[in-house]
Formats: sequence, C-alpha cells, structure tokens
Amino acid sequence: MRHGSSNRRPTRARGGNRNQGPNKNKVFDSSGPEVRIRGTAFQIAEKYETLAKDATASGDIILAESYLQHAEHYQRIISSYNAEAAEQSYRQQQNAPAPQQNVDENAGNQKALEDA
Repeated sequence: MRHGSSNRRPTRARGGNRNQGPNKNKVFDSSGPEVRIRGTAFQIAEKYETLAKDATASGDIILAESYLQHAEHYQRIISSYNAEAAEQSYRQQQNAPAPQQNVDENAGNQKALEDA
C-alpha cells in the first residue's frame, strides 16, 4: 500500500479557493534605509511613518523623506487590497440571485372570484 499518493482529496491549488481575494494578513519583510521591518502592510506603513516623524524631529529631512516613500509603497498595497475587496464585493452582489417577492396566491384567486 502506498502512502501519500491518494487522490481522494484535491490539493489546494486545484480547489475552488481561487476567488478568496487578497490576504490582508500577509507578512512582508521590508529592508528600508537603516532598518529591517517585518509585519503586515498596515504595520509596516505605520512603522515607517513613525520613523519618518522621528527623523524629522532629529533634523534628518532626507532620511524622513526616504521613510515616507517606503510608507507610501505599503499604503499603495493597502489601497490595492481595499480596491480588490470592493470589486469582489460588487461582483458577489451582481451574481447574487434577485430577492423573491412574496406573492400571495390566494389574493390572485380571490380577485378572480370577485370579477366573476
């Protein structure tokens, strides 16, 4: 008997999980100027903004601008997540079946009796 070669369950790549949308919890490794940061895009953007404020306070405007450019990169990633999520939500609304109207069958029969 061979173990591990069963085809009873499809692998993740073959499954129907293709329309899950963006993973907001994806962890990035960022190698910015003078610092290495690991975390989600939101966490990294916040950290770079904090570093930029600290650099500005210490008088290093060039380093602050560099940190802000890195923060902007991760803000764009966050914006793309939001845009993809909104698009996916819109597609799901378009593909959803229309709500059925509650039709009272007896009302139609009673109307027919009144006309007779």
